Amino acid sequence: MMQISTFTAPVRYIDNLQFQRDFEVQRQAELASRRGPSKFLAHGIQAKRGGLTGAERITPLIMAKADVARLSASKLAAEADRAAMAIANELTPHGLKVMRGDREVTRPFANKRLVHLCETTVCFVPYVTREGAGRLVVKMTNFASGVAVPTSDGIHYKDVVPMQDTSTERNAFRVLGVLTDEDGQVSGIDPRFTPKGIAWSGHSLKAVTDACKRRAMRQL
Repeated sequence: MMQISTFTAPVRYIDNLQFQRDFEVQRQAELASRRGPSKFLAHGIQAKRGGLTGAERITPLIMAKADVARLSASKLAAEADRAAMAIANELTPHGLKVMRGDREVTRPFANKRLVHLCETTVCFVPYVTREGAGRLVVKMTNFASGVAVPTSDGIHYKDVVPMQDTSTERNAFRVLGVLTDEDGQVSGIDPRFTPKGIAWSGHSLKAVTDACKRRAMRQL
């Protein structure tokens, strides 16, 4: 079981080269602010009020990427666990069974060194139709951009635009339908629940539960 971190500050890492460039820009600006008339030209109205403010100074939280990856994964796992409980509380009274995910956190962009972007499975919602059995798979990512395309190897994310500052990332739910065989193993993608081959995406928990009720109950 993954231990959930109590770390509450925004987790982010900064490319060292870009940080050095930003630091040099600020250093040059501070030097200019000490050169009489150029102070106003460098910083505008704020220069009249005592120079650079605290908010304008570079004060990044720089962490090792391994720590960023661990904290991001812990945070996503905890939020997925809370989401699974909320989904179960909403769907169970409607006769829909909710099976929790295994909380395994994966990093689809680790090969690009974007260690703070990760995904996990929140829960499964089984359903039965005249054509056979299937289940809705509810995943959660800690990035909202892009689209999720189901493949035989899992979900492939396209057109993702990551934020370097992880505190600006938004969580997103990705819901897709899969067909299952007699042993409960995935046998394919259910096109009725995965229009155009893309998983349905949403940000609010209510949108997810509404989609599950609308799609799964309609097929019972």
